[in-house]
This record gives sequence, structure tokens and C-alpha cells, in this order.
Amino acid sequence: MASFVCRIQYLEDSDPFICTNFPEPRRPPTVSVEENLPLSEQIAGIHKLLEAPLKLEDCTLQLASNGNYLDLDSSLSEQRDELDTFYEDVAKGKKPILILRTQLSVRVHSILGNYLSLTQGKLSTLPPQRRGFPLSAFHPHTQILKPPRLCMEYGLYR
Repeated sequence: MASFVCRIQYLEDSDPFICTNFPEPRRPPTVSVEENLPLSEQIAGIHKLLEAPLKLEDCTLQLASNGNYLDLDSSLSEQRDELDTFYEDVAKGKKPILILRTQLSVRVHSILGNYLSLTQGKLSTLPPQRRGFPLSAFHPHTQILKPPRLCMEYGLYR
């Protein structure tokens, strides 16, 4: 079985409204990732090595170089077509960085949960008092809360 040495980090992104998180640790440790073994069988070892504060069942892996998420049910060799930059880096002798982070679906559910709690279960608009959000956080015509994708721009979320 072929294996690749990768550097690994985690991103504490379980709260999608905090935009000041950076991958940890600053000096990523290395781990050997088996090419033909499903990533779902390897992620627990990565999680343990990093001592990440994330829930293991909510974790996924992302390539730092291009942001692609890896399919945990497949091996690296089964995803080879989507991992061009990964294999190019390995061929050049580089150690690609894998980021352990919260699955996108878990983050979306968290965003929706926060939004629904702010709107008291209504998907259309926030109540008139806007729950302390500045006016710039709302779309000017619909008064719907803008998505948190640029949360630093709005300065809304701590």
C-alpha cells in the first residue's frame, strides 16, 4: 500500500459566526495517509493526534491548497481525478496540508438554527428590534439578515 506524508491541522469552526479562527497548530505535525484505505478509517487517528476540540462524528478533511473537501467514504486513490494539486505536490516532494474541520452540513444547520432563533421561527424577516444587529447587516429592501460570509466586513459576530 502506498502512503503519503501530509501535514495536518484543525480549524475550530463549530461556531460558524466566529471568523477569527486560524488553523492549529501553527507548526503542523505530519501523518502518513494510506492511499488505498478509506479516509473514514484514518480520520480518527488524525483527530487523536491533533487533540482537536471538534466532535469526531462531525469532522471532515479539506485540502488547504485549493479548499476541496475529501470524501471520507473513499480512499485518496478513488478521488485521484479531483485531487490533481494534491498529487502534484506529492510528486514535487511537498507535504500537502490536510485540515480537519467541521462538516459543511453541520455548519449550515448551525447557521439555520441561529437564524431561526433570531427570527422566532419565521424564515422571512427578523423582528423589528433586529436583536441588536446593526442596520448594515440587513438587506436594504427586504430587511432580511445578510449571510455571515463576510462577517468581518459587518463586524457583527464575535
